[in-house]
This record gives sequence, C-alpha cells and structure tokens, in this order.
Amino acid sequence: MQTTLAQFFDYCMAKNLPFAFYRLPNTAVVKVVAQNSTKVKALPAGSDYIYEQGFMFSPFQEDALSQRVIIRPDVFVSEDRLPALSFAKPVLEPFSEPTKKKLQATDKQGFVKYVRKIRKAIRAGKFRKAVAARVLKQAKPDDFHPVTFYKALCAKYPTAFISLTYTRDHGLWIGASPEILLTVDGNGFTTYSLAGTKANSKWNEQTGWGKKELDEQEIVSDYILNAFRGLSKSEPIIDGPNTVQAGNLLHLRTTFTYDNLPHYNWQKVVEQLHPTPAVAGLNKQDAINFILKHEGFNRSYYSGYLGPVNLDEQINLYVNLRCLQVLKKKVAVYVGCGITAESKPLKEWRETKMKAQTMLSVLNDTKQVVKINRNITPLPPDDNGDKGDTNTGGDLQAGRHQ
Repeated sequence: MQTTLAQFFDYCMAKNLPFAFYRLPNTAVVKVVAQNSTKVKALPAGSDYIYEQGFMFSPFQEDALSQRVIIRPDVFVSEDRLPALSFAKPVLEPFSEPTKKKLQATDKQGFVKYVRKIRKAIRAGKFRKAVAARVLKQAKPDDFHPVTFYKALCAKYPTAFISLTYTRDHGLWIGASPEILLTVDGNGFTTYSLAGTKANSKWNEQTGWGKKELDEQEIVSDYILNAFRGLSKSEPIIDGPNTVQAGNLLHLRTTFTYDNLPHYNWQKVVEQLHPTPAVAGLNKQDAINFILKHEGFNRSYYSGYLGPVNLDEQINLYVNLRCLQVLKKKVAVYVGCGITAESKPLKEWRETKMKAQTMLSVLNDTKQVVKINRNITPLPPDDNGDKGDTNTGGDLQAGRHQ
C-alpha cells in the first residue's frame, strides 16, 4: 500500500526525524526531504556549504536557539513515491527539550507605540527604514492536523512557495511564502524586490501606489542592485516594478535576473541579501540592532529563509513569510510591515491584520479530516510555561508563527 503524506508525517514525528514538504510556485508536485537520523546539521556563519544538498532552514538572526541548518536528503521523493515507513536508523540520538523564552503576543497599543518609535528614529536620521513585526496567538481548532492544513494552503495559494518543516530543536513550521530570496537554475540567478502592500480589491488594483509604498520598493531594489555589484560586473535583466497578487494582498514586485554568475557564488549572494530591507530595513545593521533592542520578542525563523538547495539541479530559497509554527495548543502568527518616515501607525496595524489572514483564513475555514496518530512524539509547549495535558493527540493540534 502506498504511504500517504499524513502517514509519513506521523512516522517522522514519532521518530523525531527532521523533514520538509515543499511545493514550488505554479506547480502541483509536493516534494519530500527527510533524514533517517534525528540530528540535523548546523551551518555556521561563513562555512563553505555551496555543494551541500538538502532543505535549508535559516532564522532571521542566528542565536543559541535558532541556527541555520540543513535537512539531509536521505529521502528525497515526490509525494506519490513515499517510501515504506522503515527508513529510520535503529539507534537514534538522545534528545533533551531546549529551554525556550516566553513568547508574548503584541497588542494594538504596544504595536502602535513601536511603530512610532521607529518613525521617530527614521526622522532623526538613524536609518531609512525598519520592519516592525508583531506576534498574535490563537487557539487551534480541536481537529487541527498539520497535513490537512498544508494541503489547504497548496490549494488556496497556487503561486506561493508552500512549505512544512520540522526539526526536533526548532519545531514545526508551515508557510505560504510569496517572496523569493534566491533561485538558481538554467536561467541564472533570480531574486525579488517585494515591498509595498495593500488589500487585494478591484479598487486597489486600479489605483496607484502611495509614496510610502513606492519608497519601500525603491529601498529594497537599490539594496539588491548594490548587493550584486560586488559579484557581477554586468547589469541584470529587470522586470518591474509590477503589481502582483498574493492571496488577499497586493504587492509591488521587481524581478532581477543575472545570467552570468557561476553556481559557486550562490552562498555569497545569499549572505549579501539576507536579511533584505523587506524584512529588516536600511541601513541594514542599524535597523537590525534597533529591532533586536525594541521589538520585544525573538523572531526565530520568521523572516528567515528556507528551501531546497542543490536538489533537482536547482536552488530555491524563499523568505519565511506568511507562516506559523505548530505548538501544543495555540497558533502564534508572526506578521510585519515596513516603516518609513511616511508611515501611519494605525494603517500599519491594519496591514499586519491583513497579512495574518493568509494563515488564519485557511486555519479557520479548513475542515480537518486526516485521522491523527495518537502515538506520536509531543510537540513543544506554547512558550508560556504551560505544559498542557499529556494527550499526544492534542499535541498535534497547534500552530505558530508568520
């Protein structure tokens, strides 16, 4: 009998095996990468990993709890060719649950105050732009199952990169990213400048973009051009800026393609690009320092990047936006928006509410029909010290992070 995606998920969770499901934009095939042992490989900053193969998972900023890692492709197949559930090594490494800092949701008053603080710093000349993020938490549907949710995202967002990623140290993440960090294939190196957001409506499609959104787009585009100038003497093929749809949102997007860069430069390009002004700000390090000091929570893998590297003769890395992380009882959704001197705090709050709906609308509308395996390993608690009940079936019903 053919192994299903849900059965494969339950097996890997029970064995604490790192794994990832992903579906590239405008395709129908779900690919699966999984290890046969529990310990995932960390990739320290500056390491030479240009020929590594697997699924890369990198945080916004590396720290003791969030490291850049790669899931080794001991299993690398499409969904319709999943192996029998006997591939785990018989002797698995011991594991102790890492200590996690309490995660607090951000209320409206706190977020508006944070945006004003950023805007004041911009007007004082400390940096040109910073991205403000917040976290919201919601109880999960009682019948939540990650695979059903993942499949619903695939159906609703055909043009997004849909991913489900698990490691025992970093938890279970599910996302629908609209933003390429870097792709490398036969056409060359491609990246996006994706900045500027408004609701997806006929009126907004027909009206122009405001100064604040145009400024955001220009900041990110200039950053990308400067990042590549140290690696390529030729000019890129530029398409845009164009208005593109991403679910319930509209964005401004410019595409940059460099067709003459050698493959071994991909690591250098990633290190130059990440984190882009679309998720951090500009001047980049000044904005990052401000975020780390004032944001009030650890972004972890939100606004990091993830995707397959050196698989199918391609590299496909996406910014980890519109995502959640699965916890025991709740969904914690992480959202953000770019702040410039023209930003209006209440408008930015409304923008984050729109972005949260990418995940929450699917979470609330999806009928969970996959039967839960009651004998799987529990997921981490909700970062609030509450261990919850010990029923492992309930442990599967959680989600967090965007």
